[in-house]
Amino acid sequence: ATGLARIAAALRADPVTVAPVIVPADPALVTAYLRSIATLIDTPPVDAQFALHGGNIVAAPGQPGQRLDVETSTARVLRALAGGTPRVALTTVAVPPTIAVPEPALSQAQAWLAQPFTLVVDDPLILNVDLTENLPADAPPAGYRAEFVAPPARVATWFEPRTAPDGIKLTFVGAAVRAWLAEIAPQMGADRQLDVATTVQNVLTALYNGQHQATARVRHPAHVYVVQPGDTLSLIAYNHQIPLYQIKRANPGIDPGAIDVGQEIVIPSLDVLLPYPLVPGKRIEISLPEQTMRVFENDTQIFTFTVSTGISRTPTIPGQFQILFKEENAFAQRWSLDMPYFMGVYEEDEGFYNGIHELPITAYGTRLSRSVLGWPASFGCIIVDEGDAKTLFDWAKVGTLVRITGYAPGTPSWQQTLADLAPIEGAGDE
Repeated sequence: ATGLARIAAALRADPVTVAPVIVPADPALVTAYLRSIATLIDTPPVDAQFALHGGNIVAAPGQPGQRLDVETSTARVLRALAGGTPRVALTTVAVPPTIAVPEPALSQAQAWLAQPFTLVVDDPLILNVDLTENLPADAPPAGYRAEFVAPPARVATWFEPRTAPDGIKLTFVGAAVRAWLAEIAPQMGADRQLDVATTVQNVLTALYNGQHQATARVRHPAHVYVVQPGDTLSLIAYNHQIPLYQIKRANPGIDPGAIDVGQEIVIPSLDVLLPYPLVPGKRIEISLPEQTMRVFENDTQIFTFTVSTGISRTPTIPGQFQILFKEENAFAQRWSLDMPYFMGVYEEDEGFYNGIHELPITAYGTRLSRSVLGWPASFGCIIVDEGDAKTLFDWAKVGTLVRITGYAPGTPSWQQTLADLAPIEGAGDE
């Protein structure tokens, strides 16, 4: 104790400075510690949000997150420890969201829900009417037209958002549109059927083209006719405005010469005669009693042409048809006739079409005289004058409605017909 006291007294009389020994921090321990607290600092990014609720659009942009930059932060901590700094700011890195904005869903929804969507059901065909009678040519019985409106809240149910790496997209829900169409279909009556598959596609196409209106595709059911006394199969076909071969096709095995009273015969759908969607706003009305063609665009009569239709043994049948195809220079091999500006209207028999064409030209270069116009003179086609045929050919499109009504008058014995210019045994159609 005495020795220590002496040493202490000596130090007080002559103090000595002793430098502390500083041991550098272990980088591995600092890194390990920072990684252990990273979960307290790291926050995940939030992707953009999108939803449709009752027709309302709910959308929010994505929010970035953050991640602790362990490597940079370790270096900063080591520098702070070495310098004796008691506090140090750690370094974080922003983490962007995978989807920053709710697109293209937001823009799509804003466009599609900007106004109601309208489905137009337009069926210009007149049903349950005897077209063999002389209907008023300037104002024939109207078909069916209606518009059905889906409000934006209903349209919103037709889509659901799908998140993909490249954004949020709206996926079309066909079942939701079909449910809407199922509500509409009964309102069209029993004589018309909604072609749901085609109409759904029309709705989808319209929306993706930025339109708020689509046209429905309408079909017509077949029906059953019960044979009455005095009926023949040809008469049944004529009275129902269906070519005979179509009746035979719809009733396999039927014997045209042996039908019985009370026998049930299937009358095929009108759709077998109209395979294409009807061209909106265009129609051709042909009156057999008047031998006159009236051409309408948007219900306004734009042309009137005198025509010649089929003679009594090869009549032009009344009915509702459409332009099936167009040939500027058609040739009827059966009669060796050139038929300029031919437009097929109905298949009189398989592979043989009656149609509209200009005054024909025989194999001898003789053109059927214009004097026949106004009287039945053909093998079943509808003949139009030179110039008029080209005008009609240029105006009409494939799918244009052609309605033929009434009953043609007899051809006077003095009137020249195609049978006189190009006679053929068993001639039936052009």
